[in-house]
Amino acid sequence: MKIQKEKIAQAYHGGAFFEDIGPDFSDLERKNQIINADVVDAWYDPSPKVTAKLSEYLPWLVRTSPPIYSEGLIRTISQVRGIPPENLITGGGSSDLMYLAFPNLLAKGARVLLLDPMYGEYTHIMENVLPVEPVRNFQSKETSFRVAFESLITNAVDADMIILVNPNNPTGQYVTREFVRNLLEEITSDTLLFIDETYVDYVTPSPSVESWVSRYDNLIVIKSMSKFYALSGARVAYLAASQEIIERLKAFSPPWAVGLLAQVAAVEALSDEKYYRAKVQETHRLRSELSQELSTIAGLKVYDSVANFILMELAHSKKSAAQVYREVREQGVHIRNCDSQSLHFSGKFIRTAVKDSVNNQKIFQALRSVLAQND
Repeated sequence: MKIQKEKIAQAYHGGAFFEDIGPDFSDLERKNQIINADVVDAWYDPSPKVTAKLSEYLPWLVRTSPPIYSEGLIRTISQVRGIPPENLITGGGSSDLMYLAFPNLLAKGARVLLLDPMYGEYTHIMENVLPVEPVRNFQSKETSFRVAFESLITNAVDADMIILVNPNNPTGQYVTREFVRNLLEEITSDTLLFIDETYVDYVTPSPSVESWVSRYDNLIVIKSMSKFYALSGARVAYLAASQEIIERLKAFSPPWAVGLLAQVAAVEALSDEKYYRAKVQETHRLRSELSQELSTIAGLKVYDSVANFILMELAHSKKSAAQVYREVREQGVHIRNCDSQSLHFSGKFIRTAVKDSVNNQKIFQALRSVLAQND
C-alpha cells in the first residue's frame, strides 16, 4: 500500500496557553496565572445542573460506554430547538462534524465560496485537505466587515457550496434571518448553504435558521455547544440538515462519537435556558466595558461585536500582531494573532475573548502597556 508522503500542515488555532500551563496537566493550578483569551471559550461555568449531574455520577460516567449514536441527546435537541430528530446528527465538537460532512458532500473540483475573514478551519479544509476549488468573498474593514449580500450573490454563481459563520468569527458581525432567506431564494437548489451558528445564541433576537432544515433541502446548519453552553472541554456539537443528507452522513459517522460525559452535560445544559440567558446579558455588559477601555489605547482600533470576542486592528502601531501576541504572553495573557483568518489582515489584527471583569482588566492593562512601548 502506498501512503501519501506529502505533509499537510494542520490548521492554526489558539490554545497555546496550554504550553504555559503544561500539556501533561501535572499542575493545573497554573491555570490561575494564565488568561486563555486566545480561544473563545465561555468565561462562565456551565449550568449548575451540568456540574451537579456530572459530579454525582462521575466515576460511572467515566467508565461507562455512552449511547451509541447520542439518541437521548438528539431527542433533547429536537425538543428544545424544534428540529425533527431525523434531521440531526451529533459529533465530538464542530470540527469533528466538519471533517465528517465535507468529504462526503463535496465532489472533487467542487466550487466552495468562503468568507474572508472567517474561522480558519474552513479555509484550511478547502485549501489544504480536500480537492476542491475555494473562492473567497472578502469583507471590507471600511464597512466593519459586514457581509454584503450583492457581493455574496455575485461570487456564488456556479458555487456548489457557500459557507457562512453567523455571527462571524473573528469579526463579530452577523446576518439576519431575512438575509439567509433571500440568499436561499437566490441560489439554486443544487447549491448547499452551510451555516456555522456556534455564536448565534449571543444575538437577541436569534437569527438562527436551524429549524428551517426540514423545509430547505440545501440548508445545513452546524452548532457547537462549546461556547454558549460552556462545554468546550466536553467536545459536543450537532449538525442539522435534510433527512437525505443526515442519512448519508450517518453511514460514515463512527459509533460513540460523543462521550458519555459530553452527552449528559449537553442534555443538562439544554434544560437550563434561564441560566444561559442571564450569562449572555452579562457577557454583553462585559464586552461593552472591555471594548470601551480598549478603545482608549492609542493606535488600537476596536470593532463592534455581538459575540463573546472582540476584533482589534493595530491601525497606528508599528508592532505586528505576532509581536503584540508575544509581548502580552510574557504577562500571562494569551490573545489571538488573526493572520490565519484572512489574506488581508497582514499582521495587523488581533482578537481577544471576553472574560470576567478581573481578567478583562488584565487583558486591557497588558495591551495598553505593550502598545505604549510602540515608539
